[in-house]
Amino acid sequence: MTLKKHLQQIIRGWLPKNSVTTYLHKTSKPIWWKPLWIAILILTIASGIIGYFALYIPLQQVIIGLVLAFVCIGIAYYIRVKPSIKVNRALYILLGITPFGFVVSVAYAVFLGRYVTGWLMGWFNIIVTIGILITGAFIGDWIGKRRNYQLPLSP
Repeated sequence: MTLKKHLQQIIRGWLPKNSVTTYLHKTSKPIWWKPLWIAILILTIASGIIGYFALYIPLQQVIIGLVLAFVCIGIAYYIRVKPSIKVNRALYILLGITPFGFVVSVAYAVFLGRYVTGWLMGWFNIIVTIGILITGAFIGDWIGKRRNYQLPLSP
């Protein structure tokens, strides 16, 4: 592999998708790709069995944990193996809400939240929180548009 292609693959996740694809051909999935997903499933089941027998976690909690883990693995598999514009857009919106909303909400709670008192406090906090989440969604969608809704290092 040439140095130019290697550097393009390293910084590919930070550049808009169309500027990289003109120079870089799509690569096939690595050999370890399929065994990775199988190993993740086996390790998840093994951790549930170990949790039940060795750590004495109740069976109901083990089953709920395994179901949630399988749902998350299924979502991760769908995102990485069968990407689509709609799912990628939803991910960009969620990724915009999460860090922006968290940082701004904590800053709001620490600095501004103590100055609003009385009956207005509950409604004001709800309105500000919804505004923060909507702003984060717009920021995530804006970043996604700039990248043509392609996730970093996606095939």
